Amino acid sequence: MIEKAANAGSEADQAPSALQLRVRMLEMSPVFGELADGPLRALARRMRVVGLPAADKLQLGTERGDAIVFLASGLVEQSLTGSGGKVLLSRRRLPGDLLILPVHRAGDRFVTSILGIANAVLLTLDRDSLVQGLGPDVEKVALALDQLWTQELAAMEAAEVQTASRTSAPIVAFFSAKGGSGATTLAVNTSAALARTYPRQVLLMDLSAPFGHAALFSDLIATGSIASAAKAAPADFDKVLRQHIVYHRSGMGVLPGTLRPEEVDLMTGDVTGRVLDIVVSWQRVIVVDLGTSLAEAALAVIERAECLVVVVPPEIAAMTDARRSLAVFRDIMNVPDNRIELVLNQRVPHPPLDRPAIESILGRKMSVTVGFDDSRPEDATLAGGLVLQRDTSSLVSRGATDIARVIMANLKLSG
Repeated sequence: MIEKAANAGSEADQAPSALQLRVRMLEMSPVFGELADGPLRALARRMRVVGLPAADKLQLGTERGDAIVFLASGLVEQSLTGSGGKVLLSRRRLPGDLLILPVHRAGDRFVTSILGIANAVLLTLDRDSLVQGLGPDVEKVALALDQLWTQELAAMEAAEVQTASRTSAPIVAFFSAKGGSGATTLAVNTSAALARTYPRQVLLMDLSAPFGHAALFSDLIATGSIASAAKAAPADFDKVLRQHIVYHRSGMGVLPGTLRPEEVDLMTGDVTGRVLDIVVSWQRVIVVDLGTSLAEAALAVIERAECLVVVVPPEIAAMTDARRSLAVFRDIMNVPDNRIELVLNQRVPHPPLDRPAIESILGRKMSVTVGFDDSRPEDATLAGGLVLQRDTSSLVSRGATDIARVIMANLKLSG
């Protein structure tokens, strides 16, 4: 059906202005964005144009091989259907979105349908076009597409679990007054540790602005964000937000706040509050990585957090900032002391301050101390995994497991 609707040979489709728009779309995608200008232009020239009127539907199964579809304009609903005809996953797509259709692999029996909600224009690339346009880069892109397909299957499994177990999830916020304290590493690995007890029901929201790295540290390909969901129509916000969650094989989901620094202004307190209202209804635990931010979005999270994990590095400069932050939480935001858990993260082998000195300065006991783990967390990221899975005996793995236990005790969670 795609071939019948395609019209890639007209002069208008190959005009410089049309090609430039396609190159820009490829540059903004999570799969093709790192390619050089030459391969991007080669792919743009090979894109086929498909017109999809409102209420019309395109279908593609696994037997026809790889296919990539971009939504150039309009609005569509993408659904993944099993062999019995049951809709397993649906996505509301906006202009610029990359639609991943099932790749050819033995044993899969899925059909992807694309329904026109409003008159739409699609741009497609088949397997031959990818090979010819990418040359030596084809293997890298193929791996990324395969990973996106795996993430879609994980999202399908998560939807089934979350539908069967609806609850109101508590919110856990990770904060550090100093950058480079390892808060994101601990937030990611602690979320994975919690997901051992609640698989597909732990969501990590990355609100570390302006550059969040939770998806990167988890070896996931982020396809959207809270900020991009905020651009959708109000009626579609819930659906679009859900589809921007990517799932790690550990069982945790990751929802980026932004993908680009210029999106930070979209992360208002109102938007963050709307997100929290939605996600707490279909998760078991919400973990939020705030980084060092005390902006409007972060304050909206802290006000609702039932557990605030403050990560403190054993550095002299960090003590003043940590003490001031704790004063803000206590005196201005009225966060009870029993909701705050302090974590000492020893990022260097010979810190200038020991635990008793830090506890004396801050006037509080540490809940967990994470020992110096050399380069193991970074090595795990470079190898494409979490240190919690790669080396369960490492000090960061043990620390994340201990933090997960402290959180569960603080929130009085079973398991």
